[in-house]
Amino acid sequence: MNEFSTRKQVLEAKIGELEDTLAHLKEQLRVEEEAAQHAAIDKLEIYLDDLNNKNTNLQEFWKVLREEIRGFFGGTSKAKED
Repeated sequence: MNEFSTRKQVLEAKIGELEDTLAHLKEQLRVEEEAAQHAAIDKLEIYLDDLNNKNTNLQEFWKVLREEIRGFFGGTSKAKED
């Protein structure tokens, strides 16, 4: 075998190793990106749950306030009954 063929085979082997390494790194990157997306989704779900709870509390507050104001101006306030 001549020197050119030997060098060509060595280079082809190195290219194959580099391609394998690159494929492995791409897979690692995909896994990391997927994990980051899952973490972001989890944080978003927690944020939305908190927001929903705050919204529910605010709706309940307005309902009570509205009833109290109606009672106060309508003459049926609990304070007037006491």
